[in-house]
This record gives sequence, C-alpha cells and structure tokens, in this order.
Amino acid sequence: MNFKPQDFGLKKDNLYEILATTFFSEEEMNPNTSCLGIRLIENNLIEIRAFSNTKTLSNLKSTGIIALNFVEDVSLYALAALKCTKASITFLEKYYNYIELENPFNENMISSTISIPYVNKAWAVLTCIIASEEQMIKEDVFGVSEITRFKLHVIAAQKFKESHKLFNRAENLALESIILTTRLKIAKANNETSLINTIYSKIIENLDDIHRFGKNKKALQARDLILQYIKFLVD
Repeated sequence: MNFKPQDFGLKKDNLYEILATTFFSEEEMNPNTSCLGIRLIENNLIEIRAFSNTKTLSNLKSTGIIALNFVEDVSLYALAALKCTKASITFLEKYYNYIELENPFNENMISSTISIPYVNKAWAVLTCIIASEEQMIKEDVFGVSEITRFKLHVIAAQKFKESHKLFNRAENLALESIILTTRLKIAKANNETSLINTIYSKIIENLDDIHRFGKNKKALQARDLILQYIKFLVD
C-alpha cells in the first residue's frame, strides 16, 4: 500500500509511544495491548524492540501481525502497561474493535481474510507485518536483557480523525510515571532496594505534580491506576 508517514505526523528517527495490539492466532484471538516505542526508519519501515518473555513478542512471532494504535487517552496507556488481575487493572474486550483485511499469510492462517484487533479509542491505526528481525542484547541499570528488533512493513493504514496530539505536561508526567512503574516492577523482582527507592520517589514526585495540576481528567485517571498498581506491588 502507499503508506504516507506524514499523514500520521511521523518523522524519521523520532521515537513515538503508542499502544501495540497483538493476538496469538485466529482460533485463540485473546488480544493483548501493551505500550511500545516505535520509530520510522528507511523505506517507510517501522522499527520496534520487544523484550523476551513478553506477550507482545510471543504473539508477534506466532502470527507475524501487529496493530500500532495512536491513542490520545493517556489513561489507556496505564491500563495497557500495568495489567494485573489482583489489582483489578485489565485491558478489557470493550476497548477493542476489529479491522477486516486480506490475509497476508494464507499458509499460516485459516481464511483468506482476517480480523485484526485494534484499540477503539485510537485516532489512527497502522497494521504491520514483520519485514525482518534481529536478536539484540540490552544492558542497563536492570542488568542484561534479550530483546528482538523488528522492522515492520505497513500493510494497512486507517485514520479515523485528524490528530497529531502532543501530550500536555500532566499527560507527559503520567506517561513517564507509567514507564517508571514498569521499571519499579523489574527492580522489585530483582530485589534492588536502592533502585526501588529511587524509582518510587520519582514516581511519587510525578504523581504529586499531576495532582497539583488537577485539571486533566485522563492524567488523573492514569495517576489513580498507577497508585493502585504500586499498592499491589507493595502488598
């Protein structure tokens, strides 16, 4: 297809945070949505990096298909990133719609068409297939991690309304706090006491600022979900 990145506000080599939806198979759909960074690279390909032992990675390897959702509502990023049953934070079926597309992998799938799940609050969706993949090692304060670098080819692009939304201060703080909370989970699993305290302090500082701003409903909803999740981690 003739995918035009400028129609979606994408500039080469910039990193954008989106919600990525994957599924395991046509028979076992069970969509999964997670926060993910994307980057426009050469030849209008999209680059993503997925950690090992994640649902996004296993689903993408199973089907070869991923939907990249451009979403304005920062509270949905919290729902997608901080899923856990005990804390009652879940990304429910009610958040999904389905796009019917010609099946790009007839040999791997059941039918000539396939329903691709996407987030129904998205202002735009890019449906992609894997163009190439590469195994990489990432080393940071959490240790050494295995990640897979995918280059994705856009096979369908839907734009439901005009929006190249830039998050405001409260929403940016919420998004930063969501990412920090996922790192807090890793630090806690590794029993890194000093790191836990550092990350926790920064999260609370951000959440206090969001509360002080007090006017952005979606940022406040994200704040409440983060607090709920942190309580789950502590308990």
